[in-house]
Amino acid sequence: MTDPASLDWQVLNALLHAGEPMDIRKLAVKLDTHDQAIRQSLQRLENDGCQYEQNAQGIQLTEAGLGTWGDFLKPITSLTQIYQGTASTQDALRRIIEHQGESADGTVVVADVQSAGRGRLGRQWIAPSGKCLLLSRAWVGHNQDPIQTINRLTFSTAVAMAKGIESVCDAHLQMTIKWPNDLLIKGQKIAGILVETTALPNNQLAAMIGVGINVNLDQSDLDTMPPNAKHLPTSLKLNRQKVHRLQVLYAVLNELNKALAEPNTDKILTDWQQRSMLMGQHVTIQHNSRSYTGTVVDLDLFEGLILRTDHGPIVHLPAASSTIMA
Repeated sequence: MTDPASLDWQVLNALLHAGEPMDIRKLAVKLDTHDQAIRQSLQRLENDGCQYEQNAQGIQLTEAGLGTWGDFLKPITSLTQIYQGTASTQDALRRIIEHQGESADGTVVVADVQSAGRGRLGRQWIAPSGKCLLLSRAWVGHNQDPIQTINRLTFSTAVAMAKGIESVCDAHLQMTIKWPNDLLIKGQKIAGILVETTALPNNQLAAMIGVGINVNLDQSDLDTMPPNAKHLPTSLKLNRQKVHRLQVLYAVLNELNKALAEPNTDKILTDWQQRSMLMGQHVTIQHNSRSYTGTVVDLDLFEGLILRTDHGPIVHLPAASSTIMA
């Protein structure tokens, strides 16, 4: 007899990837069980917040309830906390790290909404309920230099997010990386990264890797954004991608786990360079209240972006404290 928890995972996974209504009988055959077991599983999933639409063709998942997220992610992480709402997933994860120390490594905090979400340099991150994917993942390592750690984790996370998002979307969707922490589709921002560090008592360094992805933002959401917004974001939905937030979350976390465990830094660099929109570009970057103008020539995972300035000298600009001006 199939374990109910295992069956629930299989049913939810099948519905997440279906993209169209599924006949319950065919679903039962696919999962090697019977109709009644499928109906009971659907009821349990509904009790955890899942929502469906049903018609003559079958049943289609419209919302994967937050109550299912922790169990669904267990194959890739058992250290997950899911919040309906919190001030900031970064701050929630920081408290966990302060309490658990190095054993918090790999912990993931996810929230439907944040009341005080933030991006780099203190910028506000606007994320309406049910529209965005908001998470923070803990990393604990022996690199005691916060700047180098932020650089490497930011670049590794950007590549992992791009791969994860593309894996659940149509083949034509192409993600590009805007140094240091933004992901773009057709030049518009769809996701951002915030890496913050904290020192542990045993001289190890812990990091909170914050991620925000616009999944279901629509035109009405853009219309309510501040009129002085310099660049309006985009979303997977606005790019005609019909994917669930949980589906994106699983794919991104899976790729992130692999990227953080990747010892071959050359591979990370190659992946980043192939997606970068800045390689060879002439840009102006601000770092520590000073502006540098020149041509981007390379990336160093530990030192940051390598810029050949117009006046000749080559400078290294770290991800934590630099931003593109033009």
